[in-house]
Amino acid sequence: MNKNVLIINQSAELYGADKAILELIENFPEGYTPIVVLHEDGPLKDLLENLSVQVIKSSVIKVKRGILKPSFFLQLPFEILKSFFTIKKELRGKKIAIVHSNATSVFIGAFYAFFFRIPHIWHVHEIIEKPERIAKIYPRIVSFFSNKVVFNSKATEKHFIGIFPKISKKGIVVYNGLKRNIPYLTTEEIIKFKQTHFNSNSSDIIITIIGRISEIKGQKIAVSALKKIVNEFTNVKLIIIGSYVTGKNQYYIELLNMIDSYKLKQKVEFIDFKEAIWPYYDASDIILMPSTEPESFGLVAAEGLLSKKNVIASNIGALPEIIIHEKTGLLFEPNNAEDLANKIALLLRNSDINYGISGNTHVYNNFNTTQLKENFEKIYVALAR
Repeated sequence: MNKNVLIINQSAELYGADKAILELIENFPEGYTPIVVLHEDGPLKDLLENLSVQVIKSSVIKVKRGILKPSFFLQLPFEILKSFFTIKKELRGKKIAIVHSNATSVFIGAFYAFFFRIPHIWHVHEIIEKPERIAKIYPRIVSFFSNKVVFNSKATEKHFIGIFPKISKKGIVVYNGLKRNIPYLTTEEIIKFKQTHFNSNSSDIIITIIGRISEIKGQKIAVSALKKIVNEFTNVKLIIIGSYVTGKNQYYIELLNMIDSYKLKQKVEFIDFKEAIWPYYDASDIILMPSTEPESFGLVAAEGLLSKKNVIASNIGALPEIIIHEKTGLLFEPNNAEDLANKIALLLRNSDINYGISGNTHVYNNFNTTQLKENFEKIYVALAR
């Protein structure tokens, strides 16, 4: 009889950590059954239900910047009890062998495992630097509430150990697993896709950013870099794929104003986030990941390499584990639009350079689904009650 793993996820969207846990669930270790807790509806919930995975809709006690106010702590005990009741009711007597919290921003898994004495895995997908006071205590909290701490990169592990060395006793690095199951677009399909989806012609050079529209993803850096090269490379176009968090559109407004002031409206295209993302990689010439703060992994960089594209990324966080400079891609100095512009220009002046070929092999060898499944199977076996 299979053992049940209660997975707590931070959202029902399909960004980095969401895609990572979906990949694991689609290739779940034999002998274990995932049951997922989400606090909202969304594309991840739909995909999980299509896989016949039980999804429980409940509060996950999500902690984020600006939320730690007195009112939050006053309501916390009631929120925890309400969530416990909902989860227990929806489980309908099913025994949970392991609780797997898929982000340090969700706390109900830690509380549920602690209260009901169930082994708890905290899967860390974040490098927390701000606010500094919170950043210093977070590794201690994660360590206290965990039987095992899974870091999604060496950079994430290094950050947590640097603050709280004792967490190394519970920690292990397990890279996200990726695979691509759909064929690449043909040359003819790419030309048509550019016309229909990017409002571009076949001669346009497409530079693409995929991810949440926010300051930490660096869309402004990319626009600044575009301004520096557009006179020399008149056929370049920047595609920004993603959306902003509902109610937090200030950065998006600033981005629009910046594009307008630089007179780049005809050079920048916005596209809402897409679930079927691979064709957008295929129709792009260069993938950018200009993050302004440390990335704990860098899914877009890895997906870009799986699509055999040139990728340029900030030399920060875990990105150098995916982008090996001048071997699998190019790195640039974080927050330096001039350096980013130079790296883009280098590729445009040397069209024979394609780091995506070696990058593709690097991703398949180091960030594959088989290794992800095998590593979590070992962890589950060691912890399961």
